[in-house]
Amino acid sequence: MNNKAIVDDWRIKPRLPLLCFIDFLLKQRPIADAIFEDVKRRETLRNILLSIYANKKSVDETLVEIIREPANDEGALDAFVSIVTGPQRPNPVKLMPSISIPVLVL
Repeated sequence: MNNKAIVDDWRIKPRLPLLCFIDFLLKQRPIADAIFEDVKRRETLRNILLSIYANKKSVDETLVEIIREPANDEGALDAFVSIVTGPQRPNPVKLMPSISIPVLVL
């Protein structure tokens, strides 16, 4: 999900100019590369995961490596930029009522 899927959220609307600026920056290859290189560092990933996971004990070296490994693949930077700056997709929260099969949400 990129930032455009949540623009109808009243908490996001005031930040929309900032999000557009971030999109602009990420479309500049040298800037995107520098940001991506920082994001995929073990320490940065660990901090991101610790801020997301309620159970901090789940954030171990194995989890960090599982997430980090594909970031070293060819095309990973392009995929990262495409996901973050790409066109608006449906908001996952709004799609949930239409799902009629069991789903495991991690």
